[in-house]
Amino acid sequence: MAIAVAAAQLSVPGLWLTGLERGLMLTGLALALGGLAGRGLARQYKGERPGPLPSPWAVRGSLLGLLASTALLVTALAGPGLAAELARPPAPGLRSGGTAEIAAIELVLFALAAVAARLRRAGLAGLILTGVIIAEGIRSHPEGIVPVAGAALAYCHMAPALLWAGLLAYALRSAAAWRHDPAAARGIIRLYATAAAWLFAVVLVTGLISALVLVPLGSFLTTAYGLFLIAKAAVVAVAAGLALAGRRWLGRESAPGAGPALVTRLELVALAVVLAITGILTVLTPPAKPITAASSSAGQPAAARSSTPGQAG
Repeated sequence: MAIAVAAAQLSVPGLWLTGLERGLMLTGLALALGGLAGRGLARQYKGERPGPLPSPWAVRGSLLGLLASTALLVTALAGPGLAAELARPPAPGLRSGGTAEIAAIELVLFALAAVAARLRRAGLAGLILTGVIIAEGIRSHPEGIVPVAGAALAYCHMAPALLWAGLLAYALRSAAAWRHDPAAARGIIRLYATAAAWLFAVVLVTGLISALVLVPLGSFLTTAYGLFLIAKAAVVAVAAGLALAGRRWLGRESAPGAGPALVTRLELVALAVVLAITGILTVLTPPAKPITAASSSAGQPAAARSSTPGQAG
């Protein structure tokens, strides 16, 4: 029965479209915010610079996020019933799960960030983009399960994950710009590798906590959310393995310069897949029951409690 419920979730009309839109929004946020952070990190390189650092894709990433947020808003307004069905558990205090409201807020934030980045106000653009992370935390699944603490958990997981992907994309662009000086290119990748190790540690810890909050142990293999979460964890493990391999390769001074760059490109592909899976996860219903719902249904008969929306497995 639990498997049937899990399969039914994947047949909800618009789920894959909304998941794609959310994946593109996260990609734009990673490119914009991670690009700004990546340039700041690259400036810490102490060696001789063979040329200028590339400009971060803050404007392009913000515009991608703007387009994706617009698509999310249109989808939510065109099918309000879909928004209510996908946003489970709903964001506390927001009607219909808050899908349209959050999309509208993120649309405005991305537009403002694009303008600030175009005017070369990198600090302001970065501050505005963190507002998108705050909005995402409000409508996140952990917040729907454990109010307030869930949003904090979402912030601590989402921010380093987006920075990991965005820093990597910028590091590859910088290494390509400095490819005529292999030592400098390797130095940029080495700076990224050090930062990525810390970011991965935070992503790992917060990801494990989120999984325990959102998925009961018996529901990992019997719900759509649990299966996608396992797939995401597997791809993250691949990305971490590639990062470790690149870091060790960098430690060999006699290693060919193209080796670490190739491994790092594969790591970027893996992180892109992680963002795509995350987009789907944000619109699937996690099997855990919200604390508020659990407390309010404590006195109900078992038959009534089993029909609680969003409960799977």
